[in-house]
Amino acid sequence: MEKIFGARSVAIAGVSEKLNNLGRYILQNLIDWDFEGPVYCVNPKGGEALGHVLYPSISEIPEAVDLAVLIIPAPAVPEAVDECGRKGITRVAIPSGGFEEFGGDGVSHRDRLIQAARRHGIRFMGPNCLTVINAHTGLCLPFVPVPPDLPRGGVSIVAQSGGIGLDFLARLRDENTGFAKFASMGNKTDLDEVDFLCYLGRDEQTRVICLYLEDVERGREFLEAAREIDKPILVYKANVEPLARQSARSHTAALANDDDVLEGAFRQAGIIRVRRLAELAGFAKVFSLPPLRGNRVALVSPTGGILVLASDQCARRGFVFPQLPPSLVDDIRERLRAGVINISNPLDLGDVHDAEARLYIVDRLLEQDFIDGIIMLLIARLSTEQVITGGIHGLRKNIIPDLAELVRKHGKPIVFSLMATGEVRARARYMVDFPIFEDAEEAVEAAAILRDHSLRSRGAGARA
Repeated sequence: MEKIFGARSVAIAGVSEKLNNLGRYILQNLIDWDFEGPVYCVNPKGGEALGHVLYPSISEIPEAVDLAVLIIPAPAVPEAVDECGRKGITRVAIPSGGFEEFGGDGVSHRDRLIQAARRHGIRFMGPNCLTVINAHTGLCLPFVPVPPDLPRGGVSIVAQSGGIGLDFLARLRDENTGFAKFASMGNKTDLDEVDFLCYLGRDEQTRVICLYLEDVERGREFLEAAREIDKPILVYKANVEPLARQSARSHTAALANDDDVLEGAFRQAGIIRVRRLAELAGFAKVFSLPPLRGNRVALVSPTGGILVLASDQCARRGFVFPQLPPSLVDDIRERLRAGVINISNPLDLGDVHDAEARLYIVDRLLEQDFIDGIIMLLIARLSTEQVITGGIHGLRKNIIPDLAELVRKHGKPIVFSLMATGEVRARARYMVDFPIFEDAEEAVEAAAILRDHSLRSRGAGARA
């Protein structure tokens, strides 16, 4: 796998001078992403594209090559793989479609591809995929334009569908979260999710692993690999309903697994099952927070109605609310100099309109040994000066950056929901490096995911 993600030289078969040529798009991505290694382009007719000479064949490339990308018609792929083997290229990525997902002659093309690869000890990605991106080296090989300004970070993505994988990259950018590695597997004729999972589990730049899967054919090996990895592994498993299974067969020729069996197996292996694709990016980012080492949380809200809703969700996910000792209650009441609110846990701060008072309360709660973390709910809007204000009646100060400072100060998480317009939430996400969720239910679910992984990493049960 390192020979793929860490490739220092690339050959692209199928590049032409035409502006809409898919191989040319791959070459343009490598240029835009500042890939520093040599790139060799191949076209039987010769010529030039984007300042690169087009060699008539792979065998005529003058230097050794780490990775070949074959974006040529399916019938020609097996012979090209054979040529790669004679050239000494042992890693190949095949974006081209037209194999077993099409049936008929496509199955024959697949069989010939496998035979050619085995003759030379070649391992390959695809076919029918968008291949890979290594954000930290500039290796960017999809045949569609990929913006080079995507943030770099520690989340790695493995997707059976290239389109969904790229959509997830866009969602990460919206969360202000960087990625490390990207892999689109396609038909998984050779390399599959087990290979990528094992590699990313060892990869120093990957801190969180996210997978979009339509099927898991080597289920036992996949689960065994997951058990050995201490990093968070989040999986969105599609293809679980009869109509979806039929669609998947026409997409990647995938066969669905029994979803009930997968659910239990994922849980035993410590894999985090995500039910909505839209939540995957936010749940991946929750691991930028410190660990949540138990069930004991403080729930803080600006309004009683939201508090009730979030309390129900917390109960369903196994959280408990330790009651505050009288000394702490008296200290907070003295600070507020008001007897309007009932100082308890969960805590309704609807009548506390002073930003510093709210921050003081959060600070004091995080100091307590019997509090493992805080789930905090805020309502916010933009003022006329385009500055974010929070609270059901508005605060004079934007407290979101201060909450980030309290997280760092105490080493405990604040799982934060901001009920606001999309514009307000987008601005807030670029102020801090922890996730900001859309509603209370999503925040509580994220807190549960963080807790479960934190406790699994410690090898301990939750404290009640």
